[in-house]
Amino acid sequence: RQAPAVRPTSPASRRDTVKEGPLTVGLMTVGCKLNQYETEGVAERLEQQGFVVVPFDGPADVYVVNTCTVTGRSDYRSRQMLRRAARQDGDALVVATGCYAQREPDALANMPEVDLVVGNSSKRELARLVGERLDGGLQRTLDTDVVVESLAGESFEAYDITRFRGYTRAFVKIQDGCNHRCSYCAVPDARGPSRSRRFADVVRQASLLADNGYREMVLTGVHIGAFEDPDGRRLPELLTELARIEGLARIRLGSVEPRELTEELAQTILGTAKVCNHLHIPLESGSNAVLERMRRGYTRDDYARAVRSVTDKDALCGLGTDIMVGFPGETDEDFADSVSLIESLPFTYLHVFAFSPRSGTPAAEMDGQVPAAESKRRSRHLRELGARLSLEFRRGLTGKSLEILVEERAGEEGPLTGLASNYVRVRTEGDTSLSNRLVSVTVEGADETDTWGSLEPGSER
Repeated sequence: RQAPAVRPTSPASRRDTVKEGPLTVGLMTVGCKLNQYETEGVAERLEQQGFVVVPFDGPADVYVVNTCTVTGRSDYRSRQMLRRAARQDGDALVVATGCYAQREPDALANMPEVDLVVGNSSKRELARLVGERLDGGLQRTLDTDVVVESLAGESFEAYDITRFRGYTRAFVKIQDGCNHRCSYCAVPDARGPSRSRRFADVVRQASLLADNGYREMVLTGVHIGAFEDPDGRRLPELLTELARIEGLARIRLGSVEPRELTEELAQTILGTAKVCNHLHIPLESGSNAVLERMRRGYTRDDYARAVRSVTDKDALCGLGTDIMVGFPGETDEDFADSVSLIESLPFTYLHVFAFSPRSGTPAAEMDGQVPAAESKRRSRHLRELGARLSLEFRRGLTGKSLEILVEERAGEEGPLTGLASNYVRVRTEGDTSLSNRLVSVTVEGADETDTWGSLEPGSER
């Protein structure tokens, strides 16, 4: 189960005394909401073992970085955070966990800053593994320990989380893994096969969080549209059941694949008042030729039909997407197809990223790699398009009433801010007693960075 790596650590840089009192741990999340959920789960397990959670940017006895490997940039950011942890306290134990740790444990074990590598397969055991490594204090061995097991099993790893530090909204993991093999994607290697949490366990977790005061919950996973518990119950039925939870005001869906936005799911979203009118549906490309090389399993027309099954019936629905540029062989005509499809659909924001070759994936070996300068140009074009579409949508809300979940002030003395159901962030004047309350705001305007409005008196709930 536990195999030591070969990297020596200089004894001069390591504390060799046992610390008195509770040990402190700082945690950092790189990547998605699923990672944020699991970081909180790890934090609560560490607290149960007697650790005290402290800010990541201050001194700590242990630092844990929950890594991401979806792109080369994610790998870089993960390594950057591990090095930052080591610089902050040279005596601290530095732990890498998450997707990068699962997929490339040796790369992280060979970093001189890293003491322990724990893959997704063993993340639930991280508290125990850290305790064993510290051996009752801050005495430690000199090698990097690597704990990574196969993700081939069907077990579902989840946590019964009670709170989310720094968040007004809560995240609930309902699904993990992926059975698709898109030609560019390393997620199946990092997360394993698709598997779902038991229906009753999801409802119990959501009820616990609602009892603890969370008004909005975000359902997370790799492919939440593929949710199917062992008894065969799927996402539409789960949404209907979650909507019955007293105190829970909103249910927000994470990313849903276009193939998973069925007519039944679309009707449930439209017909369930507590389900947010916000969809994030990855497009990746608007070119049929590129989509085929990506192995995405749909065409541009399939995608358009899926999103319009909801947006045509709700003009205020927020619609976001992921769009990739520079996929191997992407021509100017392919890129123009992406632009034209985006312009034809009611997108309210775009997440734009350049193709990043992931070792071991078919796309990494494909001919026709697009020059970095061209990928950068295409990225800039789409980001500018996304900014224009966002501004047009938000300005179109002027005069309309939106209900927002108040989160915090924009700065120490700034206005209150909160998210509307359609994922538009709105600022308004009001008292801090409205934090974590739902209030109605009449939108008064928007610019490139902000949307603002006036509080409707007596609307809070």
